[in-house]
Formats: sequence, C-alpha cells, structure tokens
Amino acid sequence: MRIRLLLLNLLLVPAVQAQGVMQPLAIQGIQQQDPSATRARAMGGAFAASGGNNPEAMLLNPAGLADMARPALSVAGLWQSRNWAETQHWNPNRYYAGISLYFSDPATYRSDALSEPDWSHAQSAFYPAFAGGAFPFSLGDRAVTVGVAWRLVADLSDYDRNDNVLAPYIGQFRPVPVDRPNPGEEIDVAWSSFERRREGAIRALSPAVAMQILPHVHLGFRFSWWNGSSDDIQRHSSRGHFLLREDAHDYSFTALDGSIEWNGSSDYSGWTAAGGVHWKTDVLGLGAVYQLPIRLTRSVRYEGAYVDLDGNASRHTLEEEEEITLPFKFTAGASFRPAPTLMLTVDYFIRHYEELEVRTPAGEELLRRDSPADPETLSYLRLDWGPVRGTRIGLEWEIRNHWFVRAGFRQDPQPFRIEGFGLLGQTARGNAFSAGLGLPIGPALFDLAYDFQRLLYQDRWESNVDYNRIRKHNLLFGATYRF
Repeated sequence: MRIRLLLLNLLLVPAVQAQGVMQPLAIQGIQQQDPSATRARAMGGAFAASGGNNPEAMLLNPAGLADMARPALSVAGLWQSRNWAETQHWNPNRYYAGISLYFSDPATYRSDALSEPDWSHAQSAFYPAFAGGAFPFSLGDRAVTVGVAWRLVADLSDYDRNDNVLAPYIGQFRPVPVDRPNPGEEIDVAWSSFERRREGAIRALSPAVAMQILPHVHLGFRFSWWNGSSDDIQRHSSRGHFLLREDAHDYSFTALDGSIEWNGSSDYSGWTAAGGVHWKTDVLGLGAVYQLPIRLTRSVRYEGAYVDLDGNASRHTLEEEEEITLPFKFTAGASFRPAPTLMLTVDYFIRHYEELEVRTPAGEELLRRDSPADPETLSYLRLDWGPVRGTRIGLEWEIRNHWFVRAGFRQDPQPFRIEGFGLLGQTARGNAFSAGLGLPIGPALFDLAYDFQRLLYQDRWESNVDYNRIRKHNLLFGATYRF
C-alpha cells in the first residue's frame, strides 16, 4: 500500500516535482525577452545609448525615437533553431553504492526508446518579430516623435527531460542530506521518467512617444499590452520502486507501470510600461531605460490522460488562472564615436527575478504540490529564481554611405538556479555572440543579424552529474522605408 500511495502521489498531479531532477511546466520561457530589433541584436543587444533613426528604437530605449528626422515604416522577422541536450554521469554513492552502480550502467535498465539517460532535442520556428511606424514633427521649438509597433517580446520555447527521477533523490546532500536506513528500516524510493515541452510566443502592441527637452537630451515613454499563447505538453511515467536497506549494497526493486500525460495550452495577457532618457553629442552618448514590473495573467487548460498502476485509464481536466508579476528591469549604457563612421556601445542591465511572484487559486501547491490544496484558497508564491545582471558590448562601422558592418557580445544570464550539493544559490549564466549588416537599396534600408547563444551548466549531486547544454541560433532580418 505504501508503494502505491507514493507512486500515485507522483502521477496524479501535473505539477509534481522531485528534488533536483524534474521541474514541471509553470512559467518557463517567460524570461526569454531578447530584443527583436535587428540592428540592436547584431550589436550584442546594447541599445540604451545607441539612439536610432528607425521605428525599431521604440522597442529599446524609446527616447531614441527623437533622433528620427523623417517618417518611416519597419518590418522584421526572426528564424531560430534551438537544441537542448543533457548527459548524465553516475558515480558510486558510498551510502547507496548498489543502487548508484545500477544507474551507472544504463544497459542494465534500458527498456524502451525513452529510457536513455543522455538525450538531445531540437526545435525551430519562424516568428514575425516587428511591424511598426514612427512619425516625427515639431511642437513649438521641440522635436517630437510618435510611433506604434506590434512586436515579439518573449519566446516561450522550452524543453526538459529526465529519465531517472528519484523521489526522494538519493544523491541529495545539501541543503539537507537524504536519511540513511537504520538497522531494520527501509527507505522507499520511487523511480519515474519526466518530459516537458512548450512552444509559443508573447507579442505586444506598443505605442510610444519621444520628445527633445533640451538641446542634447531626449525623453521617451512606451506602453505595451501583452498577449500570447503556448502549446504545453508534459509526461510523467512510473518505472519502478526501490527499497533501500542498511547495507550499502542491499536493495530490492519492483517494476511498476503508470503514467499521466497533460496536453493543453496557456494563454497570456497583461501590460507594462517603460521610460527612457538619452543624452547625445557627436562623440558621446548616455542612456537609461526603466521598465515597470510586468503584470500578466496566465490562463491554463490541460487535458490529462491517466493510467493507474493496475492499467486502468481515465481522463482529467485542469483549468487554472495565475496572476504573474515580473520584476522591473533597468538598463544603462554609453556610446562612443572615436571616428564619425565608428560607434562603440556598452550596456549594463539588472533584473531581480527573485522578487517574481505568482498568485494561483491553488497557491504554492499548484507548482510544488507538496500537500493537498484547497482550490478556493489564494496565496502568493515566490519561485526559486535569482537575480540576473550582465553587460552587452556592440560595434557599428559605416564602411560607406549607409553601408554598415556590426558585431557584438553579451552575457546571457538565466534566472533559474543550478541545482546540486555544491552550488547552492548559483544561477546559470551563458553568453551570446552576434554579427550583422546594414545595406541600402533605393529608399529602403535592409538589416541582417545573426545571434548565437550558448548556455552550459552542471547539476552536481553526490551520486551523479548532469551536464546540460542549450544552444540557440537566431537569424533576424528587417527592412525600413523612410518617406
């Protein structure tokens, strides 16, 4: 009976979680808010002080719109390819040597196509990234520009998988080690596999205005109404049950079947606003952008197919609504022109994701599901995310009249914390490299950018190390027509 209760608790809920080896779908992907402006991405995403003479400036520092001298329309698209991969390496655990040796040789337990500890997964997609226009005019002796854009703000693509989910996780040592059996005692360990996948995007309708308030100083404001959706799938299958005993090599195993698959969608809606300031001379520019906290509603509808441990099938429906508050984001930067045809830019950005909040009808249990929840109870939940901060560096060289070569580098920190006994509190950090061109054809200017992102990190446990890799190839192309 205790075996059945342990496994039923793992299988019956869509948001079940075991320490360090399985994170259910919640709001993953919502933090992926790389700028969809082609010129800025080619320059490493450094935009706070780079200004701009096309409508894409309203995506970045809205104060840069005040640089525009002529009305213009812009469009842009994004093609991306992403690859997730993980390799598991098992070492003998001195307290549970028998079971850890069992996992160190996958051939001893490999039984189907999914029972592979090492895996990779690829996704590719094309997104319309931007469509907008801006119109400059004079208000008295001041230059004013207004604009409106429909734009991509967040790519929600996400994937993760683990074929060796153990609950409790025997490799856990910190912050609290897993107990060892006393003489005559046994520890129940459920073994299962997990997979999640999300595809989708959030877009925004954004009006903006910029004004020259002093000869070299511009202010800008942008409002954004967010709307989007994603297709979500997560699967959780029971594989068996272990009983661990006092002797390090003494355990028993029972193979068990049972599964739950949740398939459905998430819909997102909300709003935010941003304000920016830009000071510019012929040689030096300074800029800063403050984005207000983003308030979103996520509506979830999942259909679940459940097979219990006796092979009986049933279906379940889950409908939930979450209120999400993403913390503010601040970016400051500088630009420098050592020559009229060369510009260097640098940005520093920070966002306190540890202050992110999710309010759900089921409260904490919707994401952690440690105990039964009252569906009528509202409570606040802080996810275990950490702050992100980093720099972006860009270069733009005008090799001839309106012919540009661009390059850049940026740090690409992630808010989720790396798990494992030796890395408490550390978040994952990646890098991105980019390059691009700007080419005039008649009255239009065409921009092209390539951006490569790489994230490598290790989840380290007493029994094993998970080597994780995420690679993203992004190709952006845009066109601007000035009237």
